[in-house]
Amino acid sequence: MNDIFGALGMLGNYEQRKVYHFEDKDVVVDTCSVTDSEDPYETAVSHSDYNGGKWVIVETYATKDLSKIGHNKWVKTMTSKKLPKDLKDVGGCFFAKALRSIDENGMVFKKSAKNSKKGKAKNATVRNSRKNS
Repeated sequence: MNDIFGALGMLGNYEQRKVYHFEDKDVVVDTCSVTDSEDPYETAVSHSDYNGGKWVIVETYATKDLSKIGHNKWVKTMTSKKLPKDLKDVGGCFFAKALRSIDENGMVFKKSAKNSKKGKAKNATVRNSRKNS
């Protein structure tokens, strides 16, 4: 139940929860504080080559200092010439854990081949906002 109330408590207050944010042509890396997970900080990535451009929570952190290190790591990873083969959603909310318990690979998003010639997507056609999450 804490996850549901935690998630509801995050609606509409993204600007207060935002810790670090990076946005470029085809990628957004966003780190914010959360209340629906065991760890109070998480980094999510949005890139059109993964999960249809929808958010993938790639790392969670126990402290704000660790979230800065992790955020910078993911910016470097997602802006490099060679992108990862896949991204695994490690979100700590109840629903993410439940999905992983049913199918461990269900939260792994493989890099799509459509834009892989240069290692980056040409256009990010789907861009979700974490402002409402």
